[in-house]
Amino acid sequence: MIRYPDTLGDDIVTARQRANLTQEELADRTGLSVRSIRNLESARVTQPRPATVRLLRDVLGLPAHPAPSARIRPMQLPLDIPGFIGRAAQLTQLDRLLDRGPRRMSTVVVSVLSGRPGIGKTALALHWAHRRAVRFADGVLHVHLRGSDPAKPAVTPSEALGCLIEALDVPGVVPSGLAARAGLYRSALAGRRMLLMLDDARDADQVRPLLPGAPGCMVVVTSRDRLTSLIAGEAAHPVVVDELTADEAWELLRIRLGAHRLTAEREAAQKIVTDCAGVPRALAVAAAHAATQPRLPLAELAW
Repeated sequence: MIRYPDTLGDDIVTARQRANLTQEELADRTGLSVRSIRNLESARVTQPRPATVRLLRDVLGLPAHPAPSARIRPMQLPLDIPGFIGRAAQLTQLDRLLDRGPRRMSTVVVSVLSGRPGIGKTALALHWAHRRAVRFADGVLHVHLRGSDPAKPAVTPSEALGCLIEALDVPGVVPSGLAARAGLYRSALAGRRMLLMLDDARDADQVRPLLPGAPGCMVVVTSRDRLTSLIAGEAAHPVVVDELTADEAWELLRIRLGAHRLTAEREAAQKIVTDCAGVPRALAVAAAHAATQPRLPLAELAW
């Protein structure tokens, strides 16, 4: 199968807009379906048939052999959580936001994952981002903002922008002022399709300077705060992260400890599930204690 450049969808969008064509008009001229055009532009289809590409190139005047991009494609996501459990509704919600944008929306798509400490906001964001990273042709950026870290100060917007500008491999000296950094950062993102993950945000003021200014990007923010002013002012989409169900909590323990150990001490395991109240971090800590002490009865952890 022919491997086309990751920027093919971007190239089609740029050429179509330059030709002042809608997706429907391009479909009519090429004989392709509107759905096919949308799938290519949004990178839902990354391996189109050669005949499809030839039709688009003939109509839009795209080069037969585009020059390879010299851009670095950052992929800064930390490790995905092995044995991720649950969150089907939230994953679907994020997928729907992605399917509506970024290319099909006129603004940047921003989502805010909020919930209590230890509820799994970061794990959810990372799991979804790893699953969908291929949809972002220019890469994925990640910043840990330390908004709730009692041992370290929160990352300032200026510090975060400096890290993002370096990750984007922008040539020249990084300016010192917040406004100058924000302007350079947004200029560097213009025309790119990227995912930006802002983890553990303290408040909306910490997030606002880091939002891209042009469509094409999606931002996923995690925070203990609901960031209501960001939802009101920037039309961010709230995604509530709540407790795991009892069945999901049991499955998390099963993956970490094995079915035999749980069934051998079912009453104690059920007490652990109940006491942890659907909080993934509490379940993970209990499982870690049990896993590092394989001869320890679960009843000693539960009572």
